[in-house]
Amino acid sequence: MAGENQFLLKIRNLHTYFFTDDGIAKAVDGVDLELEEGGTLGVVGESGCGKSVTALSVMRLIPDPPGKIVNGEIFFSGANLLTFSEAAMRKIRGRSISMIFQEPMTSLNPVFQIGDQISEVLQLHEGLPRREAWNRSIEMLKMVGIPSPERRVAEYPHQLSGGMRQRAMIAMALACSPKLMIADEPTTALDVTIQAQILELINRLQQEKGMSVILITHNLGVIAETARKVAVMYAGRIVEYTEVRPLFASPKHPYTQGLLQSIPRLDEHHGRKQKLEAIPGLVPSLLDLPPGCKFSNRCKYVFDRCGEEPQLVEADRGHFVRCWLHERKFN
Repeated sequence: MAGENQFLLKIRNLHTYFFTDDGIAKAVDGVDLELEEGGTLGVVGESGCGKSVTALSVMRLIPDPPGKIVNGEIFFSGANLLTFSEAAMRKIRGRSISMIFQEPMTSLNPVFQIGDQISEVLQLHEGLPRREAWNRSIEMLKMVGIPSPERRVAEYPHQLSGGMRQRAMIAMALACSPKLMIADEPTTALDVTIQAQILELINRLQQEKGMSVILITHNLGVIAETARKVAVMYAGRIVEYTEVRPLFASPKHPYTQGLLQSIPRLDEHHGRKQKLEAIPGLVPSLLDLPPGCKFSNRCKYVFDRCGEEPQLVEADRGHFVRCWLHERKFN
């Protein structure tokens, strides 16, 4: 295993559970991930698979109660964040690690001007005087492509369009030039044209600033456009992990294959849309997971061995998969 200092972020055996009246929901159940300096990691999967809880665990923003990180290590720049005090984490959040949340209307404070919200980050982490922080806020809005930033900086979130609110969130996230930006479904509520603009913006800013990015999404098309490596999550576990090209060229896990088959595409020869194939069944409740492989109740390849829990194995070089089919095929 490579040394911790070769990666900006290294997650080892992370378990984040929610203790409810109905039982224990194992939202993240033994996740291992790593991200190089300047790299982009896509984390993909259906709603409820543990993507956002993994990100919130890195930020140490799991609501306690009912949530708790019960096991694991999260190394950031070589230091285990799970050993940090809350005061130390407050210095990390927004400065070294920032996060863009799914819905900016619930993340931006509706009663404060956009400029005040960006200025607050700069005053808190960089100690800038109010006027200098306000001017930097204008520069940030200009950098993320908001027109008339001198006017928009004094507006409130409800006065901005969805796309501009998302850009304002990105400006706030980048205000202190973080080493790591986590983008949680940054384009979900936007139309396709604005989605493309936001993804292009994140790509450009990453290249300009050299930061690392974790992009959380349910959309494999977004992953294809932006990420270098991708982790596919299902029921709190990583079921496939590799670089983007091998994932699309040769998906190993039946769940990943199902996700790719559900993407609309044209028949190259006839120009017709190909029939979409849905993944049968539903994501199991985290309170009532099937024994063994968690995908077994939806998998068309299921066989006797699937009653046991498979491990993440290297099926091809650098291509890891959690599936007994590959244990049987390659061993």
